[in-house]
Amino acid sequence: MLFSIASDERAAMHFEDMASAFDAGLPLASLGGDASAGERVLHGALHKRGVRLSATEDAVLLQAWRAGKAGAALRGRAVERRRRAEFVRTLWAGLRYPLVLLLMVLMASAATSALVGPGFFYGVVITYGALTGLGFGLRAAVRRGALWIDRIPVLSRLIAGLAELPYLETLQALYGAGVQLGAAHHAALGTVRAGAVANRLQIADRILQTGRPLREALAEAAALHPETRNLLATGEQAGQLEDALGRALARRRDVTSRELIKLARWAGQAAYLLAVVACAIVILRAANGYFSLWRR
Repeated sequence: MLFSIASDERAAMHFEDMASAFDAGLPLASLGGDASAGERVLHGALHKRGVRLSATEDAVLLQAWRAGKAGAALRGRAVERRRRAEFVRTLWAGLRYPLVLLLMVLMASAATSALVGPGFFYGVVITYGALTGLGFGLRAAVRRGALWIDRIPVLSRLIAGLAELPYLETLQALYGAGVQLGAAHHAALGTVRAGAVANRLQIADRILQTGRPLREALAEAAALHPETRNLLATGEQAGQLEDALGRALARRRDVTSRELIKLARWAGQAAYLLAVVACAIVILRAANGYFSLWRR
């Protein structure tokens, strides 16, 4: 997670540096670009700087180069990378406390195993293993689109919000770079990993490819959050779909961040309770061992 923050901030710095060089009229060779790369000259220059492009960034920069908007596209990608880094930083801030507590419980159980016996340490390891397995199982269920996930209030909203973020970001970036809406929507659909959300968007994509407006396709498929559908419908009718996509993306980021913080707070409370129980067990077992020795 921390490596992701550093990677995004470093990529944003390189995007802005190249945009500044373009605005100043510097030759491509001074940026590390190879003219023989043709339309992918930006990609080559960024690769030399150690920037790993996402599929969205790859497509956006290619379309922007063809349209002569390379500088604007680079600055836009820098803004999105910084927003992504801030989003991950918010997530890390919420998860840091429970993760540290869980690590301390594991270390304490290992350190006191000689005093109270290895059983407690094995119990902690088994519990952590079960939680890890539960996490992988939940991830598989989300990708599969299991219906029972929708019956878990906070978790279902969080998963839906996280699934919308890459879709909205990709659709806004590609549409803003001049890609036709149908092609941009089909590409954005490929970024959705939650099965339930992806299934609804696939229905919307088939409707959109027939030539109907995006607002009708999303409404008929009941895809995305109602707030997102309202924002996009209003923007499309006013001829400002790109701006509406940006506002919808900002809204989903804000709501999803709050849901993550709420979930992290609950995880912190559970981890704190586990730590208290662990300390009580260690103290009681140590006291029992001491008194048994004293009696002998």
